Amino acid sequence: MEQKSPPSNTSDPRDDQTARLVPIPARGQPELSTLRQVRKEMAALYHAAQRGDISAEELKGSIYALSQIAKLIEIGKLEARMDALEKMATAGDRAH
Repeated sequence: MEQKSPPSNTSDPRDDQTARLVPIPARGQPELSTLRQVRKEMAALYHAAQRGDISAEELKGSIYALSQIAKLIEIGKLEARMDALEKMATAGDRAH
């Protein structure tokens, strides 16, 4: 029996003829520690969906997860700024 090569990328990782699960090549892990990196990954996923490399459902889930990461980055920045302001205020109180 002839082996069918696995699809390059599909929303259901199954061989169309045998219904067996086939591996989907993993992408490298993108660095997502800055808002710029998150935006870059969102754009890459959008373009992948436009090419048909990922499904709209995969895009939706990934964009949601990336949006949550972006929110956490923003919250972290705000916390750092608040901490700095609180330290300045405390230092100012001690000076008086």
